Amino acid sequence: MGKDTIVDIITSIRNADMNRKGTIQIGSTNITENIVKILLREGLRIYSNYQQIPRILGGMEIVILSTSWGIMTDREARLEGISGEILCYIW
Repeated sequence: MGKDTIVDIITSIRNADMNRKGTIQIGSTNITENIVKILLREGLRIYSNYQQIPRILGGMEIVILSTSWGIMTDREARLEGISGEILCYIW
């Protein structure tokens, strides 16, 4: 990873989705652990069924969801017909 860890993490997620990879590996640092803790923190929770997952920029974005089948992208959730909690948008 480069000097901007946050951008590197988001870029890794985006690239993995574009290449249809199921997982990514990122280095374990204090910054990455803090990012995961932020994602786990309670706050505004947005739940969406697979038909109502928003499409931003005409489908050029990635929506990351937490589902009963685990963490997945909007594309995977639509294909499987699974609803879930929206964790973040990447575009």
